Amino acid sequence: MADPESGREGCRECCSQEFKVSNFLSGYDRPHHFVQFQCGKQIPYLVWRVIWALYHVVWIILTGVFSWQWAGPDHNQQIKWFIYLTDWCYFMLTLSTLIDLTCVIYTRVNRKDICEALAFANPWYFKFNWVVFNVANTCSITVSMLYWGLLYSSSEEMTAVNIETHALNAVYVILNLFVTGIPVRVLHFWHTMVYALVYVLFSLFYTLGGGTNHVDKNYVYSVLDWKGSTGYTVGISIAVTFVAMPLVHCVCYGIYRLRLVLCCCDDGRVIDSKEVELTYQDNPSYTADKDTN
Repeated sequence: MADPESGREGCRECCSQEFKVSNFLSGYDRPHHFVQFQCGKQIPYLVWRVIWALYHVVWIILTGVFSWQWAGPDHNQQIKWFIYLTDWCYFMLTLSTLIDLTCVIYTRVNRKDICEALAFANPWYFKFNWVVFNVANTCSITVSMLYWGLLYSSSEEMTAVNIETHALNAVYVILNLFVTGIPVRVLHFWHTMVYALVYVLFSLFYTLGGGTNHVDKNYVYSVLDWKGSTGYTVGISIAVTFVAMPLVHCVCYGIYRLRLVLCCCDDGRVIDSKEVELTYQDNPSYTADKDTN
């Protein structure tokens, strides 16, 4: 039988493996993939994670520092950074890089069994990391598409922050998807749908509660005008949450499958759970992670 993680199995076998009910959850029997490049390199991957965590932390700070570029000098308008989907998504992207880095460092210090590809259960922190990873990837690409497709105006002044949060964010996501060892599951599409639904509800209650955007319009985005164009807004919200987000997630999955084909690296190890348990029985973090759900 072909290995479903090697990228070399047939279409039928791929589908049978990918659409198992268990793949709605975050169980994974090769957690070492979360701390390495697809090609298997771990130390360079740690450096990669450090660089991108620092990069996105700096940029998310700059989006706040330079909020006057879109909100003007009024601090009451600048605080509205927190109402925009762009900033929600960039926050998730930054959070994802920080969690990635934390997981890699923690694993190298405390979970040698994972680094040596001897563990067979996904610890809770990798599961959490996976959810944030999925949300950050899909949201970043989607928000860039929505901005350039629905909101961008040629009369708008283009700033470095604008380019970073609406273009370079998506470039990073695609690049990272091509090299990281973290897998993508089709059935994880619901992660980003939940996040999008939370934002839609936020924009609804914010608007109905009298909230305004940075130019005092009674909506956050013109395409989410709950008071002026309710029907259109509902349609856009449904289309983005239940159509665009899952489709973009499938694009991320496609990049993942292409990555497997281009880099057919697999450790080929057969894990003996009893042997691993004996080897790492004194490691409390290992014994706490035995479930595979």
